[in-house]
Amino acid sequence: MKKKAFLYHRLLVIAAMVIVTTALLWSGCKEKYPLPKTLVDKNYLVVEGFINNGNDLTEIKLSRTVQPEDTAYIMPEQYATISIVGENGETQNLYETAPGTYQGGPYFLDPSVKYGIKIYTANGKEYQSDFTEVKYTPPIDSISWLREENGVRIYANTHDPENKSKYYAWQFEETWDFYSYEWSSYEYVEADTSMISRADPNSIYHCWQSNRSTSILIGSSAKLSQDILYMAPLTFIPDDSWKISSLYSILVKQRVLSKGVFEYLEKMKKNSEQLGTIFDPQPSSNSGNIHCTTDPDEIVIGYMYISSTQEQRIFISRGEVPGWKYRFYCEPDTVLNRKDSLAFFFGAVKLVPIWAIRSPMGGAITHYAAGSRACMDCRLRGTNVKPDFWP
Repeated sequence: MKKKAFLYHRLLVIAAMVIVTTALLWSGCKEKYPLPKTLVDKNYLVVEGFINNGNDLTEIKLSRTVQPEDTAYIMPEQYATISIVGENGETQNLYETAPGTYQGGPYFLDPSVKYGIKIYTANGKEYQSDFTEVKYTPPIDSISWLREENGVRIYANTHDPENKSKYYAWQFEETWDFYSYEWSSYEYVEADTSMISRADPNSIYHCWQSNRSTSILIGSSAKLSQDILYMAPLTFIPDDSWKISSLYSILVKQRVLSKGVFEYLEKMKKNSEQLGTIFDPQPSSNSGNIHCTTDPDEIVIGYMYISSTQEQRIFISRGEVPGWKYRFYCEPDTVLNRKDSLAFFFGAVKLVPIWAIRSPMGGAITHYAAGSRACMDCRLRGTNVKPDFWP
C-alpha cells in the first residue's frame, strides 16, 4: 500500500485527534490545536513481510514512519542486517536487493524448531522478533468467481482435513492483456520524412499489465465446526474495467497464520478500512511481536511469522462474462500524404499512422489514417513482453 508507512504513523496519533475533533464539534471553537510533539516527532521502525518456508524467496521490507508534513510517504531503512535465527542456533542471512528491501532463500526450515528474525540497523540498534513455530499451508481447493450486477467478484476456497490451520491470509497478482485501438501497419521515419511498413505491428498492438493486491485479505474458520473456508472474497472487478477487456488472470497465494498474527492483521484491517469519522472504532497502535532490544521502550510496528505458501492461478476471458461494458474507443484522424503534413502530425510521435488511404484512380496514397499515441501504442499502458505463463 503506497501510503502504508504514513497510515501506521496516523494510527498512533489519531486517538488524540479524535478527542480534539469531538471537542471542536461540541464547542464550535475554531482555534488551532497543536498535537503534542511527543506524538508526532517519531520515526518508528516498520517491518513488513514473513519468513517463507518453501520454494519461494523470503522478502522483508524495512521503513520508518514519517511526519504528516513530510513529502515522502515511505522512508526505507537501508544498510541494515537481517538474519533468520533458530532457537537451536541456526542462522540464515537476508541481503538488501533494493532500498529497504531484503531477500533471501529459498529456506527449508526444521518444523521442530522455532525461528525469529534479528535486525541490526545502520544506527547501531538491534531488534528481534519472538520465536515462532513453522506453519504449513494446505492447498487451495479452488479459485472461483461470480458475475454480479456491476462486475465480477473473485473468491478463494480452501480447507484443512486435519483441522489445524484455522487462520488464513491471501495475496494475489493479477495480469491482463489488452490491445491498441487499431493495428498500425506503418511507421513514420522522422530523419527523412518518410513512411515505411512497420516491421512488427504486434509490438505496439498487444500488451499486458499487472497489479498486486494491497488490501489485508484474511479469513478464519476458528468459530466453525470444520476447518473449511468457502467463497472467501478476494477482489471485485467492476464491469467498466479494462482488466477483462480480453483475457484476465489472477494468481492467488495462500498462507496459514498463527492466532496472534491473525488478530494483529485483523486490527490493522479495521484501522485501515474504518478510519474517517469519530463514530468508527478507535484505532490502536497494534504492537506486534518485534522488539528493540537496545531500547525496550521503543515502539516497533510489525509482526513476524513463518509459513509455507500455496498458490493457484485461473484465467477469465471476456467471452465468459456476459454483458461486460468496457469499450476502448478512439476517434481516428486523417493526414495528407505530403511531407510538411507528415512532419507536423507524425513528428515527435504526435500521431501514429494506421493504414494508407489510396486514390481510386491509380492507387497512389493520398492520406494516412492516424490515431493518438495513447490509442495506438499499447506500451504506454503496459508492456509488450508476453508473460511466461500466458497461454
